[in-house]
Amino acid sequence: MKGISTIVATLLMLLITIALAGMAYMYISGIFTRETQGIEIADSWCSAGTVNLKIRNLGTQSIGINNVSIIQTAPSGDSASPTTCCASAIDAGQTQLYTDSCTGTGSRNCVYRLTPPVGRSIEATVTCT
Repeated sequence: MKGISTIVATLLMLLITIALAGMAYMYISGIFTRETQGIEIADSWCSAGTVNLKIRNLGTQSIGINNVSIIQTAPSGDSASPTTCCASAIDAGQTQLYTDSCTGTGSRNCVYRLTPPVGRSIEATVTCT
């Protein structure tokens, strides 16, 4: 009887250890996956009043471009109206080009806030002349 209870106790300790290790793995992998999701501006330029933003997907899954909120915050009175936008999705690690007209006279800074479905919002400032 004493030998069996030692074996059962060892098996229970082993199962508890494996369960805790599995739970820790699931928790940590979820945090790192969440932190690597998002977008960045790979490049930006202005050409003849047209703002070009090259958007890169930093995540591990495709992002539907309709899920990325793009708001023009400056100059005041102007609003983002995409003349050309991206494909239906930005695949993981890939880039897509977003274009918009930044109206006005003289030199002006056109500021855009991009918010992906997962991850942090980013801001892009493009100077047009």
